[in-house]
Amino acid sequence: MPAVRPSPSMPLDAVGVDGPERPPGSGERARVARPWWREPVHSWPYLPKWLLVGAVIGAVAGLGALALHESLALVTDGVLGRLAGFSPATVAGDGHAAPASGIARPWAVPALVAGGAVFGAVVVRRLAPEAGGAGTDAAIKAIHHEPLRMRGRVPVVKLVASALTLGSGGSGGTEGPAAQISAAFGSVSARTFGLGAADARVAATASLAAGVGAIFKAPFGGVVLGMELLYRRGVAPEMLVPGLIATAVAYGEFAAVRGFGPMFGHQAADPTTLAQVPFLLGLGMLVGLVARCYCWSLRNAKALFDAQSRIPWPVKPAVGGLAVGALGLLLPEILGTGYGVAQSTLDAGWLLGAPLWILLALPAAKIVGTALTVGSGGTAGTFGPTIVIGAAAGAACWRLAEMSGAPVEGPEAFVVAGMAACLGSAAHVPLTAVITAAEVTGTLDHLIPTMISVAAASVVMGERTLFPSQLPEPGRRLEGVGGQVVEVGGYRVL
Repeated sequence: MPAVRPSPSMPLDAVGVDGPERPPGSGERARVARPWWREPVHSWPYLPKWLLVGAVIGAVAGLGALALHESLALVTDGVLGRLAGFSPATVAGDGHAAPASGIARPWAVPALVAGGAVFGAVVVRRLAPEAGGAGTDAAIKAIHHEPLRMRGRVPVVKLVASALTLGSGGSGGTEGPAAQISAAFGSVSARTFGLGAADARVAATASLAAGVGAIFKAPFGGVVLGMELLYRRGVAPEMLVPGLIATAVAYGEFAAVRGFGPMFGHQAADPTTLAQVPFLLGLGMLVGLVARCYCWSLRNAKALFDAQSRIPWPVKPAVGGLAVGALGLLLPEILGTGYGVAQSTLDAGWLLGAPLWILLALPAAKIVGTALTVGSGGTAGTFGPTIVIGAAAGAACWRLAEMSGAPVEGPEAFVVAGMAACLGSAAHVPLTAVITAAEVTGTLDHLIPTMISVAAASVVMGERTLFPSQLPEPGRRLEGVGGQVVEVGGYRVL
């Protein structure tokens, strides 16, 4: 009978080699398996690994969101409040909703906006050039291409530059800075725990979702954002559990300091009637067109400033800031983040008392202001302004419908549906937009209106996107010039 020969995967003492099996305990001493918690974190079982990593990145992302919020409030009060005598509108989630004040020293506004943009651009250029611009698209690109290589200095640089730009009156949002700050935290944490590229991609995305969900006080919206944001079509289900853990921790931290109430307060609405459906569909289609104009304006404003190679780089944000400041003298509502303006549009008394031309001009003015701020080299988010632009468009539509005697009730449904439609279509995050709309208003009353308008806006938006670094869909292979591709984590990306 031929002898049993060992396979490469079998230990020698497990079989007889030209002879009988060795007795138990003979040969090389058997290894005793160590408990999993004594192994490196990257080799832990799935749930314990992400409970630890998710809690850590969520805690750091929550602190980053708090630092950004407080820094922005401090700079806004010190620059616009004390030097220009202007107080932007505030949201209910900050303790008290109040409309914007008048401007005591109008002559100072253009200089302050330009100065903040220049100082922010200098900080970015000298310390971390990758922290410039909007932030969210840069975070998406880094997550797809180099999730383990985001530098630890990026969060600090982004925080300082964003506070300077937005706090001095530059037009933009806080979610872009929060996204890049948090994603960089996630990348650094992944390196600290020794995670591989695939897990680092999940950690950076979960951290991004936690930061955005915390600063908007929309934790579940943040979780779904992490699943939707990387692709124009489809979702990344592997982001669900890490995102839930990280966002819960980040939101708990942020809300413990800033309060657990919804961002815009509780905004109840009357039940949606069949007669309102055509108006909501029309609003969604209109907002879809507005979102396309917004994306076009951002892209072309950046291309225009980039093409001026003979102009010294510090002059570009100065020119953009001067233009935004001058526009702000005409429409102060565009200065800063504008979230307080979205809050004001939920008030029927404010809408009926505002001149009609302001309501009609506000969406276009916010688009122009944000395009000038970001395109000229300022550091501000482009995701958050979609909320303001959509809310203003919804408010204008409600005012026109109310004037015509159409069967509409209060403005809440139109305003919330407008902000969700603009956000969901521009960023290709429809489910995030519907959920976030419910969370920032503290009610499910707007669920049906937002679903109708977001669906219509998404159809009009088509394949255009606010974030060019989004891949078409999970697993999609893209070819570059001459068919050249780069393999990254199982996906082929440009």
